[in-house]
Amino acid sequence: MDKFALGMWMCLLVLSPILAIRLTPCDLAGQLYILDVPKTELGQWLCIAEFESRFNTHVVGQGNSDGSRDYGLFQISDRFWCAPPKATPYHAFNGCNVNCTELLSDNITTAVHCARLIKKQQGWTAWSVYEEFCNGTLSDAENCFQPETTETTLTPDPEIEITTVVTEMD
Repeated sequence: MDKFALGMWMCLLVLSPILAIRLTPCDLAGQLYILDVPKTELGQWLCIAEFESRFNTHVVGQGNSDGSRDYGLFQISDRFWCAPPKATPYHAFNGCNVNCTELLSDNITTAVHCARLIKKQQGWTAWSVYEEFCNGTLSDAENCFQPETTETTLTPDPEIEITTVVTEMD
C-alpha cells in the first residue's frame, strides 16, 4: 500500500467517529414521529436502534456469517435490503431499492422507510435483537413528547420594602 493511501485510510479511521452522530432516544423518537411512525411503535424502534447501533447513524456492522454486512441506525442487511458499495457474491436482492451507503446518513428518512418496509414484510423478528431485548416492557417514548414544566414560585425579596400609598379623591 502506498504512503498516500495509507495516510488517507488513517485519516478516515481517525475522523469517522467525529463524522457520525449519535442520536438521543428522544431525538430519534421525534424524527420517527415526524416520519409518520405511529407513537405506539416508537418503543420498539427505539429499542431496536439502541441494541443494533447504539443510536449511531453511521455504523457498518462486522461481517455476518454469510459475508453480508449491516448498515446504519437499524443495521439493515446488504444481502436482501440494500445494494452494497462493491459487488459481492452474497448480495441477493435490493428490497429497499437503495444503496447501502444511503442508510448511513444523518438524515434518517431512507433508513426509516427501509426499516418500515422490512417490518411490514417480516415483522419485528427481522431484527435479531427483538426477541431478547425488545419484546417486553419498553421505555415509554411518550415522555419525549411532554412539554417541559418549570415551576416558578415567587418569593418576596426581603431587601425590598413594599409600601402602599392611599390617596383620597374628591
